[in-house]
Amino acid sequence: MSNHESAYNGYLLVHFIGEQPDGEQVYFSYSEDGLFWKDLNGGLPVLRSELGEKGVRDPFVVRSPKEGKFYLIATDLRIANGKGWGNAVNEGSRDMIIWESTDLVNWSAPWSVTLAIPGAGCLWAPETVYDEAADEFLVFWASATTDLGESDRKHKIYSSRTKDFRSFTPAERYIVRDNHIIDTTIIEHNGAYYRYSKDETTKNIRVERGTSLDKDAFTNVSAPVLEALHGVEGPQIYKFNDRDEWCLIVDRFAEGKGYLPLITSDLASGDFRVLEDGQFDLGRTKKRHGGVMPITAEESARLIAAFGDGHQILPGQFADPDIAKFGDKYYIYPTKDGFDGWSGTQFHVFSSDDRRLWKDEGLILDLATDDVPWATGNAWAPAIATRNDRYYYYFCGKEKNGHSAIGVAVADTPIGPFRAEPEPLVTMAMMKRLGIKMGQTIDPSIYIEEDGTPYLLFGNCDGAIVQLGEDMVTVIEDTMANIDGLHDFREAVTVLKRGGLYHFTWSCDDTGSENYHVNYGTSESLYGPVNFHYTVLEKNKDKDMLGTAHHSIMREPGRDQYWIAYHRFVTPLTRFTEGKGFHRETCLGELFFGEDGLMKKIEL
Repeated sequence: MSNHESAYNGYLLVHFIGEQPDGEQVYFSYSEDGLFWKDLNGGLPVLRSELGEKGVRDPFVVRSPKEGKFYLIATDLRIANGKGWGNAVNEGSRDMIIWESTDLVNWSAPWSVTLAIPGAGCLWAPETVYDEAADEFLVFWASATTDLGESDRKHKIYSSRTKDFRSFTPAERYIVRDNHIIDTTIIEHNGAYYRYSKDETTKNIRVERGTSLDKDAFTNVSAPVLEALHGVEGPQIYKFNDRDEWCLIVDRFAEGKGYLPLITSDLASGDFRVLEDGQFDLGRTKKRHGGVMPITAEESARLIAAFGDGHQILPGQFADPDIAKFGDKYYIYPTKDGFDGWSGTQFHVFSSDDRRLWKDEGLILDLATDDVPWATGNAWAPAIATRNDRYYYYFCGKEKNGHSAIGVAVADTPIGPFRAEPEPLVTMAMMKRLGIKMGQTIDPSIYIEEDGTPYLLFGNCDGAIVQLGEDMVTVIEDTMANIDGLHDFREAVTVLKRGGLYHFTWSCDDTGSENYHVNYGTSESLYGPVNFHYTVLEKNKDKDMLGTAHHSIMREPGRDQYWIAYHRFVTPLTRFTEGKGFHRETCLGELFFGEDGLMKKIEL
């Protein structure tokens, strides 16, 4: 694995949101790049504590490297109860609240542990770091205590060690300074530990570097940018998954603005740069002191399935999804997105038992290799079909002459391995020879007639249809024709038969436009003409769902039930200011027919 490759491809932020009635509970947010965040669970708490003070602040989540578990720890504190900050400091809870999970979705009931020393006024902002040398976790927090020679309580950082978050060693003083200190976070890199702490007098962040986690192993690191930031607390630092840079987020509590990210490429240097507005987006809810943890694609998929917006189904950037069901499993075949000019080369397939949680089954084809002899790149808009217990995968790629073409690959299972035919199935040269109007030969979809006859629909600027040969890897050229009546057609035409009618849908406008949408019409003939009815899928600006098109429709086998897969611009919409048409994410919804027999508009 290279320096910039990682098993992780997303981030989970656990946090609270403020002193409102439900604000001091545990909220989740998700990010794919560590800077632009989506609120999960509709902006409502994911975890609640009815223990102790009946509220929690400063949650922090950690991965246990050997158990396959996650622990989430938090401050037992609820300022919304009206007791005031004085009570919280001097007579507050000495407990830490803990949850446990194996999958980040299903969590245990919380339990509490009294960690603060007798006489301490509180236990605030607990965090933990795994000590690899000792094979245990160092847990640390702030408590307001009075030591010999002190006339008033002072916040100090205390620590304890644990292997299971149930049994802990007695608390010890970990960081003591002339002034109050709260809110400490620690990260390890290349055998060194970096410690970021809030100084309660100056209200800024101080940095230290340690050769171990021992309390005496740390020395100060000069960090002028951090030291010049006042009115901040709750520092959290995490490494970006795809590069040797780190992000430190600090809670701008004094201004009431929530988190501000700062970036460094060298932890030892202490050099940070502040990100400008527009270079990050913390989501719709203001996020207060929490913790960030890198997560895998599988973990991202679970969080989206459990707590997402009910539309997006695949983490990451994928577009042009083709949905199918083989046996008891559902499959999605998308374009791998996020490349300038739609220049991606790889195709993946995803499977699901329930249409909610999707598993990446891996790579099908890579046009940058010898997988497809005729193609040089631009892997777009695939489709799948099955016949005689074999699976046929239709896809787009660029020929060496720069023209797009449609190829086909064959496998014995829905997830491959697929073997591509050595020559493309449909090309622009074929269109010219046969007199078919066409912008680009792209966007295949497959329709199999009731008598078993297979057809390929495709096209850009003009739609076309052709009967496939019995072998599914050839076309019967004299059956090829343009389809009339596809009003405002751009690309991605599909058809299904219901109630004796052929129901056509197709994408309009441009995939880079927020107005990219799906039109709908019917015909009594598979070859048209199509009677256009209305737009059946279009954007919902209130829900940040833009560019909603390039779809596929699947009928549930043996039932009058239908699913539509499509893509939209990546959310949050602020993440990409340019090139939104090749930064897209895959969504899924149910599609219904009305009493008039026509397809109903999809409500987003």
